[in-house]
Amino acid sequence: MKLNQLFPSKYATGQDLAGKSVALTISHLRSEKMIPTPGASPVDKWVVYFKEAQKGIVLSKTLATQIAQAVGSDDTDAWPGKRVMLYPEEVTVAGKPRTAIRARKAIQE
Repeated sequence: MKLNQLFPSKYATGQDLAGKSVALTISHLRSEKMIPTPGASPVDKWVVYFKEAQKGIVLSKTLATQIAQAVGSDDTDAWPGKRVMLYPEEVTVAGKPRTAIRARKAIQE
């Protein structure tokens, strides 16, 4: 059994994409309190949710910028109903390899 199955995350991660791209429709965004590290004070972070997915994705500045470019608006109020293509990308964070979620314009179906 994979570790992410033993310890499921509340939010989607790059590993949830299983190496594949997926086109999804943005449902809504919501600010949620999160604890960045054990013992730290909670901080507000934005999470984007999709109609076709159960888990939301915590927005980083990089992902938010990519979504804005993909949907043609930097106004998050205009994002619901827009489709984006999410894909995994290998990155290094604090010297450790990670799989990040990235976004680009969805191909019209």
